[in-house]
Formats: sequence, C-alpha cells, structure tokens
Amino acid sequence: MAAKDTVANIFGGVTVFTDKPFMVGDRIRIAGYDGMVEEVGIRSTRIRTLEGPVVVVPNFKFTDSVLENVSHQAAFRVRHELGLIYETPTEKMEEALAILHQLVDDHADVLMPERVVSFTAFKDFSLNVLFIYFIRKEADIFTTRSLIHLDLMKRFAAAGLEFAYPTQVEYSKGN
Repeated sequence: MAAKDTVANIFGGVTVFTDKPFMVGDRIRIAGYDGMVEEVGIRSTRIRTLEGPVVVVPNFKFTDSVLENVSHQAAFRVRHELGLIYETPTEKMEEALAILHQLVDDHADVLMPERVVSFTAFKDFSLNVLFIYFIRKEADIFTTRSLIHLDLMKRFAAAGLEFAYPTQVEYSKGN
C-alpha cells in the first residue's frame, strides 16, 4: 500500500513537472485549499494558504483533483446577493441598481463593462439584487474589494437604502 502511494506521488510529481499546471509563486486552489505555491517537490507540493499556514499536498492529488490556477485568471470575480428590505419602493430599488453600476464605473481597479447588476428575487426576508464585478488581476484584490464594499455601504446609507436581515412580523387580531 505504501509503495502504491509512493508511485502515485512520483507519477503526480512527474505530471506537475511536465504539464506545468502551476509554478512557484502561483496562487492555486485544490482540495479545499487556496494559497500560493512555495515549493514543488517530487513527492509533494507546499502551499501557503491565504490564512497563513503551509499545507503539504501529495502530488497524486494533482492527477485526480480539479486544480484552479487563480494566477492565470484575467480578473478576480466578486459575487454578492444583496438583500434590501421589503419596504424599499420601486424608485429606491432602481436607485440601488444605478448606484451599483456607478460604483463599478468609479473604481479604476474594476474591469468595465464586465458586471452583473440585477434585481433577481423576492426572498423570505429581502428583495435580492445580484451584484457581480471583476477586479483586475494586477490590483490588490483585498484592498480593492474592501474599498468597493465600504463605498457601497456609504452610498446606500446616503440614499436611504437599508440592507435586510431575517425578521418576523406578527399580526394579532384585535378583539
């Protein structure tokens, strides 16, 4: 059994070296891990996760798992389902959609016109808006995303738009 694992890891290592699905320094996602490749060996690959720890992934995982090389993306996709309260009038919902479009236009690190802004659903507790935008590969993803989210909160607050949270309304019949 140990020989089988060793052979599988060596075969996986050869695959990594010949196919080159990633290189040291690339950000990859595999088997639930997301991080930067620090070292590629014949038996295993070391990945520093975004949380900080280093994980050692046996190379056979690269032959039997789906690998996503995030470094090769043209852009980083950010997806949100924003929920607004049911008391939001139609005009305010239209304003919310316009604010989201303008938000993308106003940030240099966001790819344009790639975005999705759509009133998508009447949920149990909210009126939902799908908001998808793409951050340029060269940008600092975390800083850009934070700036956009803070700007979104400020613009919605200034417009009097309220985010929904699970609530329950009770009605009682008067005697």
